[in-house]
Amino acid sequence: MYSTYRRALLAALVSALIPLSASAAPAVTSPPADLVVPLIIGGEDAEPGQYPFMVSLQRLRRGDSDHLRHSCGATLISPSWVLTAAHCVDDVGAKDLAAATRLHTLDTTPRRRASNVKAIHVHPAYDPSTLVNDVALIRLKRPVANAETADVLLKNDGVYLRPGRTFTVTGWGVTDMNADALPTVLQTVQVPFVPFKECSEAYPDLQKGTAICAGAEGIDSCQGDSGGPLMVQRKGRWTVLGTVSWGEGCALPGLPGVYARLSTGYVRDFIQATWTGD
Repeated sequence: MYSTYRRALLAALVSALIPLSASAAPAVTSPPADLVVPLIIGGEDAEPGQYPFMVSLQRLRRGDSDHLRHSCGATLISPSWVLTAAHCVDDVGAKDLAAATRLHTLDTTPRRRASNVKAIHVHPAYDPSTLVNDVALIRLKRPVANAETADVLLKNDGVYLRPGRTFTVTGWGVTDMNADALPTVLQTVQVPFVPFKECSEAYPDLQKGTAICAGAEGIDSCQGDSGGPLMVQRKGRWTVLGTVSWGEGCALPGLPGVYARLSTGYVRDFIQATWTGD
């Protein structure tokens, strides 16, 4: 459990590093490369309006612009509800968090942003030492007008978990492991599915059925992408199968990204019991 525990410690600490931009000073020493927790590597700029359900979680005490305040990704799943990772919000109060919607570019210009979060629901069985059940739901104070949402797949996801399948991941995480700046434009990347047997060779403590593994050398999510969606196109709709959770390093050979699986029993039950819809 040693490596898993160390990754979990970083999950709690990495958000303090994320707000740095190229103009921020002084510089902060990056964590060791093998301890980085969800950046999109190997991706490209998304088109404006391509992923209208993407949400930037903003820690309001961190800076004076959306770019500096960005901490994690999230997904608008109904006008009043946002899906993200538990490790993104388990240490923050509703009044100190905002869910910024309809963003493509994170503005670097100073601007005030107030909290629009009514409540944060972290999975009751979330384990910060292993990042099992790394899922949370955020309820907004008011529904997003004319919301464009993504679907969530809470059962029968096995048809998508096959060799050769690729998933789409989006986020504002850093695009270079050696960089200390987040991009301003939303990034998107196609990550290949990694079967459990292969993934468990990299992560022997991984619990079967609780996660989806995806990524390859040079293609991965990473620091700043936590909480964002792992998704496919299903019946003409973007459909979320998991949330960006953790990984050992980013885009390294033999070390795929790990995503909290929404269809696993405890996670599915939590979402169904908590999410009231609109």
